[in-house]
This record gives sequence, structure tokens and C-alpha cells, in this order.
Amino acid sequence: MTTDAPDSSRAWRRSLRRIAIGIVVLFVATLLWGLFGPEPPIGVARETTFLTAPLAADGLPDYEAGLLAMAGPAPAPEDNAAVELLQVMWPLGIDAKDLPVVCKALGIPDTPPADPLVEPTRDPAGKVSDEVFTATYTWPWTTAEHPYMAAWLLRHEAAIDRLVAAADRPRFWLPSPSLLDGAPAMLFEMSLESLQSLRSLSRFVLARALLHVGEGRHAAAWRDIRAVHRLGRLSVARESGPQTLIGLIFAIALMASADQITTRHLLGSPTLPPDVLATIRRELDAGPPLPDVATWVVLERLACVDAVVRFARRLPGGRLARARAIKDSIGVDSIVWSLTLATNIDWDLVLMRLNATYDDLDANLRLPTRAQQLAARDRFDRVLARGSSSIRPSTVVAIAGSCSRPYRSTLVADIIEANLFPALTAADDAMARCRALATLTRTAAALAAWRADQPAGVPPYPEHLDALVPRYLPAVPIDPFTDKPLIHERRGDGYLLASVGRNGVYDGGDDMSGDIVGGEWQEQTRDVEYPKSDLVVRMPVPARKPADR
Repeated sequence: MTTDAPDSSRAWRRSLRRIAIGIVVLFVATLLWGLFGPEPPIGVARETTFLTAPLAADGLPDYEAGLLAMAGPAPAPEDNAAVELLQVMWPLGIDAKDLPVVCKALGIPDTPPADPLVEPTRDPAGKVSDEVFTATYTWPWTTAEHPYMAAWLLRHEAAIDRLVAAADRPRFWLPSPSLLDGAPAMLFEMSLESLQSLRSLSRFVLARALLHVGEGRHAAAWRDIRAVHRLGRLSVARESGPQTLIGLIFAIALMASADQITTRHLLGSPTLPPDVLATIRRELDAGPPLPDVATWVVLERLACVDAVVRFARRLPGGRLARARAIKDSIGVDSIVWSLTLATNIDWDLVLMRLNATYDDLDANLRLPTRAQQLAARDRFDRVLARGSSSIRPSTVVAIAGSCSRPYRSTLVADIIEANLFPALTAADDAMARCRALATLTRTAAALAAWRADQPAGVPPYPEHLDALVPRYLPAVPIDPFTDKPLIHERRGDGYLLASVGRNGVYDGGDDMSGDIVGGEWQEQTRDVEYPKSDLVVRMPVPARKPADR
């Protein structure tokens, strides 16, 4: 009896240990299965993949084909401004291996021209320095001042004329080679080299325009300026082919340069002929419409969802490769995040979160007034900031993530959102600046028409903008940043006209270029605080000293 009791007790304890070990093993196995077991499939729906057709061989959307389909078929070569640009400025930044597929899509032979046009500073025969080139596309000049640049423009006059004429074509259709080559790639990886070449084109076309201004050829100057402005608008029109928000910002920069030169150096010229002014006013109103940033939300949404789907299901190398790729893309580096991204994730939950956020952003951009849009954007940014600050690669996150796939999935959605959406808001600000500059240009043209109609001895400009209505403008021009009339002041024999910029506050006429501070022209460009600056037109425009060129 005495020996049986200890044996029975030891047996009971051994049984308890086995049970405890079994429970621990079961718990660990369950935990590991929950962490590293199979992931649920991605559902093809508007709420998850957004695009539901066409589908690739793996049953998920083919985003490259979908983006091309959204752009519609390529226009005829004679209707496509991009064709002329490629044939004149070959290879337009396109890699040699990609030229055959691009040319096939455009409907042209992949034969390079005998003498492709390159930027003057890259032309060995041009003898044009960076400093001289920059001076010629920023301020009026003459042949006597910069003879090498003038000689380069004359030597390439026929090629530049072809580029200027191309701006009158109705379309600009030039998809990224990555959409055409049949090889899988993320939409975020679309090439921007062609748009960069378009920026180069704008510089030497504007340089020629400013030579025309400096030597009194106003009609020729407007023809060149108009071409740059129109090419910028054509390149981002929805019907002209798939682009990205970065492409939109490139095009906005082109239009901004053309608007600035129009207001400062053409409309400010005291010898501008009335017929040229009438042409400027007519063509400012008749150009292609400015794009709506809200429509670009669709393209950026596709790029983001495509990236998530590719990371989740189409990246070779398994989950560790996926973790590395996501970390490299969003710049987050920690052991906790490496482990989190290597576990199984509910990608439907991530995609639904992203689509809901895009829906909110789209609704914000479509609000009727700029004040409402900015208030909604500020709330939106605060939500994203809270989501970003809650992402802590800590023990708490590790424990919570190990126990809950929905929690891990929410963290992944948080960090993707926090690193993605600033690009959209930056593009929205850039588009507002573009609209403000366009409004300033049209108003300056109306004021120039008023000046031209005044008899001798009468003040050249009105005291208030409402004097322009209805003869010169249909209504008092509105600042896109405030939904209120532009700032206008009569100053001496001229005027100050301003948009308040992103902060919504008039900062005293400090133009973001630094050329106008306190509403007055500066002898040399000054440093201004960009967030606290305005967009300013100041007439009259001074003659820039040769030393400042």
C-alpha cells in the first residue's frame, strides 16, 4: 500500500506533464499555423482588386492591360504629337531595346533619324554652357548677347518648328514601354524618361520664344509659348494615354513655365501688337482643358492595388522575398516588421482598407469648394498620421500580431497608406497652382486688353477687377486656393495681381520664384519661404540687367 501511492502519484504527475507538453505543442503548432500557414485567396471584386477585368493567367487582374484599355486605342500617327517628338528627338529617353515595341504601338517604323535633336548643352557643336542656356529660357535676350545659343536655334530651326507644329495635333499618346513589352512589371515602375525629354524640349522652345520677345517678334514668341503650354496639357489628358501623378506634376511644370513667361515677358511688353494680344486671349480660352486631379486617383489606385497584389501573389521567392520587397518599397526597416511581413496576411482586408481610403480621398477632391477640399484633406492627413504613429515595431505589436491575422493585416494596411498618399496631396497642390497660374494669365491678358483700349492721358489699368466685366472677362476671376477674387492692387503705372497659394493667406506679394518680394521686383532673386509665398504678377516688368542674366 505504501509503495503503490508514490507510484500512482508519479504516474499522475507524468500524465500531467504529458498533457501540459501536449497543450504547449498544440498551442505552438496552432500559433505557427496561424502565423505561417496558407493565406486566404484574394477575391476579385471592386472592393479588393478594384479592377475585375481583364484577368491574367493566375485569375487576378492584369493591371497593365487594364490601364492600356482605359487609354483606348492609339491614335493615327498623324494625330499623335508624341510621334513627331519621338522622330525629332530620338530616342526621347526610351531604351534601345524598347524602341521596336514602342514604335510598333505608335504605328511608325523604328528607324532613327539621321540627326536627332539634343539639348544645346549636350550638343558638342553648340558651345552653349549650362549658365547661358538657363539664362535664355528664363528672361528675354538677343542674338548679340548669346550668339552661340542663337546660332544653335537657327541651325535647328526646322526641327524645332516640327515640334511646335506637333502641339496642334489632337492627342499625345505614348505609353510606358513597360506596358507594351509583355513582361510583368508594377505600374509604379512605369518609365518617366519620355516626360523628362518633354521638359528638355520645353526649355529650348521657350529659349527661342524669349529670343523672339527680346528682338520684338511677339507673334513668333506666342507660337512657341503656346506650343509648350499645349503639349503639357495634351500629355496628361485622360484620352491621351496612361500616365501617373508624377507625370502630371511634370506636365504642370511645363504649363507653369509657359504661363510665367506669358505674363512676365509677353503680356508685359509695351510693344505687344493688338492682333497678337487678341490671338493670345482667344487661344488661352480655346486650349485643351486642364486635367482634374480626381480622375488621377483612379490611376494611382490601380498602381497601388497592383503593387499589393504583386507583392502578395506574384513575387517569386516566397514570403521572405515579399517582406524584403515591401520593406525596400516603403523604407521600413526592423526585425518585427520583417517577421510581420513574412507571416500570412489577409490581403483582402488590406485591399479593402486601401480602396476605402481612396474612396474617401476621391470624395474629398470632388467637394465643391477649395476650402472644403482642404479641410477634408487635413482631416484625412491627421487620420493617416495617427495610423503611421501607431505603427511601432515593439514587443506589444509582435505579441498582438502573433495572435491575430486581422491585426497584422491592419498594420500592413496602415504602413502602406502612411507611405503612399502624400504623393496624391502633392499632386493636388500642384494642380491648384496650375489652375491659379492659368487664372492669373487670363486676367493679365484681359488687363493688357484694357490697357490697349485706353486713350492717352487715362490711367492704363482699372482700380478694380470688376471693371473688366463683362467686356474683357465674363466674371471677376476667382483664386482657386480660396474661392474668392484674386488679390488686385493698382501700384503706380502698373498693378499687382496675386493668388494666395497653398496656405490660403496673402503673404504680402512674395512670389514663390523669389523674383518679386513685397509685391515689387527685385534686382536679384531672393530666397522666400515656399509655404508662405504667393503667386504674383507685377506690372510693369523691368528690363533685366545683363549682369543678372
